[in-house]
Amino acid sequence: MTEKKSAWSSIPAVVAGIATILTATVALVSVIGGNRQAADPQVDQSPSPTPTPSASDSAFPVPTGGVAPRAVIAPKSLDFGQLGTGKSSQQKVSVTNTGNEYLVIDEVTVSGRTDSFTADGQECSEPAGIAPEDTCEITVTFSPRVTGSLAASMEVKHSGNTSPGTVALNGEGRLLDL
Repeated sequence: MTEKKSAWSSIPAVVAGIATILTATVALVSVIGGNRQAADPQVDQSPSPTPTPSASDSAFPVPTGGVAPRAVIAPKSLDFGQLGTGKSSQQKVSVTNTGNEYLVIDEVTVSGRTDSFTADGQECSEPAGIAPEDTCEITVTFSPRVTGSLAASMEVKHSGNTSPGTVALNGEGRLLDL
């Protein structure tokens, strides 16, 4: 007489067969995907460390060390020459953002002979700042109130790493309008 087997008795054989198929599939996928070591059971299969991204690895978009906001202020000095007291003369100072982020001008101040030199940075005071590769101008006015050699310094505080930038201001007040 033959013995009847229950359906449950064949489960271990089925599971073993599925495990064999899965192992073969993983090995095949690994070989096709370029990880040939995974197909060789003699190779250490321990998990490798997470790869470190680099600028040359296109799978990892890594910033390449771009330049944050950078102010280039020019010229570094203004000479108004001789000017009669009570008269005014204006010159411009440019602020160029050579970085790759917006440059914010926080404050433009004059120290020294503030009775004769003023600075108007209104054009540079946009709340968003100066766009990359854009330029704004600060208007400096010399209005001597006294005679003689006059000097001041203009300071431009900004969000770049070279803040503050300074510009030397010079002029001579004369009694006569020259």
